[in-house]
Amino acid sequence: MTPPEDDRTVEAEIEVPGTPEEVWDAIATGPGMTAWFVPTESDEREGGEVVQRHGPGAGMEVRAQITGWDPPRRLAYETEGWVPDEGAEPRRMATEFLVEARAGGTCVVRVVNSGFGSGEEWDQAIESTRSGWGPALAGLRLYLEHFRGRAASSIVVGAPVPGSREEAWSSLLGALGLPDAEEGDRVATSAEGAPDIAGTVEFARRGQMIVRLERPAPGLGMVGAGGPGKAAYGFLRAQLFGDDAAAVAERERDVWEAWMAAQPGRGAESDR
Repeated sequence: MTPPEDDRTVEAEIEVPGTPEEVWDAIATGPGMTAWFVPTESDEREGGEVVQRHGPGAGMEVRAQITGWDPPRRLAYETEGWVPDEGAEPRRMATEFLVEARAGGTCVVRVVNSGFGSGEEWDQAIESTRSGWGPALAGLRLYLEHFRGRAASSIVVGAPVPGSREEAWSSLLGALGLPDAEEGDRVATSAEGAPDIAGTVEFARRGQMIVRLERPAPGLGMVGAGGPGKAAYGFLRAQLFGDDAAAVAERERDVWEAWMAAQPGRGAESDR
């Protein structure tokens, strides 16, 4: 059953450490968003363009026009002709970030997505967007807590994964040799040939895990299975920090790509 039109908006919020200006840099600039979300380039002005690479390959690149630029309070952008899956009617999708200062050196960040269409494909897109903002905003909080103001070197690999989202998640963890861990657990990949990921689980939900990394370098590592379309999409992402982060990312990227390419039923691609 299709939800009423009034329900076809997704909202999420989180309280994070930092001044409004520090939080704004994290949500509204290309280097800031790259450090906790996905590799991003931005013109950083009203009327400018935002390019976000949510995964490897041209089909995972999203381009949007900035429609609201009010530092450090409000950022809005819109994507023309976006579709979640084949067969869905293209829509103009809007994203809005709002920053509100709180006492004690924190801010509340609220994000609103609107413009979803009707039909089964869009219902799945709404659910995927709603479930996706939890880990994404957790990544923002962790970045501001541990790596605030620092530039990241990114690794992103991913591909469609056979089976349901539940099966894709179990398959991904099994292939990495990672446990289905809880927050606070220390984990490390153990499967032969798998990317070297080790650290402390900071966010754990079925289908998404965030690890504050010790290896391959200090940073944030994300393991996930989901996506807005009918097919499940498995991905690994890392934001690495430190003087040698760029060199580590360049070296490890080849290993991650080779591992993903070797997984049954997956055609690996990568994003630099």
